[in-house]
Amino acid sequence: MSRLSSWIAALAVASAVAPVAAPAAEAPAGARPAAAASSSRLDEILARGSLRVGSTGDYKPFSYRAPGGERFIGLDIALAEDLAHSLGVKMQVVPTRWGTLMSDLADDRFDIAVGGVSVTLERQRQALFSLPTMRDGKTPIARCDDARKYQTLADIDRPEVRLIVNPGGTNERFARAHAPRATLTVYPDNVTIFDRILAGEADVMITDAIEARLQQRLHPKLCAIHPDTPFDFYEKAFLLPRDIALKAYVDQWLHQAIETGLYARLNEQWLAYPWGIESLRALIDARLLLAMDVAQYKWNHHLPIEDAPREAQVIASLGKRAEALGVPQPWAEAFFRAQIEASKTAQSELFQGWDVFRRGEFAGAPDLATVTRPRLDKLTDELLHAIAENWTVLGDPRRRDDVARAMHPMQADDLSAKAVAQAIAPLVP
Repeated sequence: MSRLSSWIAALAVASAVAPVAAPAAEAPAGARPAAAASSSRLDEILARGSLRVGSTGDYKPFSYRAPGGERFIGLDIALAEDLAHSLGVKMQVVPTRWGTLMSDLADDRFDIAVGGVSVTLERQRQALFSLPTMRDGKTPIARCDDARKYQTLADIDRPEVRLIVNPGGTNERFARAHAPRATLTVYPDNVTIFDRILAGEADVMITDAIEARLQQRLHPKLCAIHPDTPFDFYEKAFLLPRDIALKAYVDQWLHQAIETGLYARLNEQWLAYPWGIESLRALIDARLLLAMDVAQYKWNHHLPIEDAPREAQVIASLGKRAEALGVPQPWAEAFFRAQIEASKTAQSELFQGWDVFRRGEFAGAPDLATVTRPRLDKLTDELLHAIAENWTVLGDPRRRDDVARAMHPMQADDLSAKAVAQAIAPLVP
């Protein structure tokens, strides 16, 4: 980060030079018909009142979208929000994928792409980049017990090494170019790909040093291998269409964000973000949303919302299991009691509304014993393990503000804001 200021002066000069026109046969990303040449993309954004931001949502700490959710969070998302604010427009995030990033930009699906985008010559031939936001390089990450096995590319480029990559981006291209003899697996989900290494389904991944460092923090059994001396060099930047007016504005905004310390503050904030808590938040949310199915079944069969003996048995069992996983039993029991009480609160509110409108029987309500309860049990088991995996954060009073920030928003807020508050109360006292 400290090196960026020294690059800005030279890069700012280069940014003022218009790009060379592409041959007629080429369709550069973001190019528009000649009739629209008099209007810049910057003018269009201002007239539209929104900045369309493309992002994959699968690359922490830059951009992350929880599975099944709509919200994007991360360093680059926060920066894009500030960019939109500086323009006086709203930010609209447009989901994209690494494999379709350039074609989506060419198809005018968004105005700018963010989320840890690497500057490559291939991309540069088709589009523009902002000033660099970060300097980085490719480095291996593996189980700590095996870290010494994969120090060099020669160590990795062997048929017996199971190398795993996410599709369509620079990780896959690097792996194919520099480790062609390794047994390569292209795994489609960049969020859970590191779990495959932990599960023993792959040996090593080559990724950006910043991601390797972050995943090492999130998965203590994984080790980033020489992230300070990566295999290569490249930079991160924002991807832009071939519009010099928009690039000039983004470069100046980014220059000010760096010089005022905004970039450094956001970078520190998102590197320290408790990313592991995201899975816990999603599980709490998903479990609470099942209150609708439970309530509909109980309404149809005229069953009481509360089942105190069963609840006590479940809570006691979970407390003992949590203790075995390193989570204090009293804390775990209080947490799971809160989940059950939150579900009952949501069910009670639903019953009250249905009573007012004299609601009849619900058609197609899932069976409680054979459908909904097994789903609840599965989510509860996953919650138990998510708590254990994140206990170093959850049990640290100094991280309470971080945890509280990670708990919002919840889809279940639309079901019952009161129930959500009850469910997360043990985490944010």
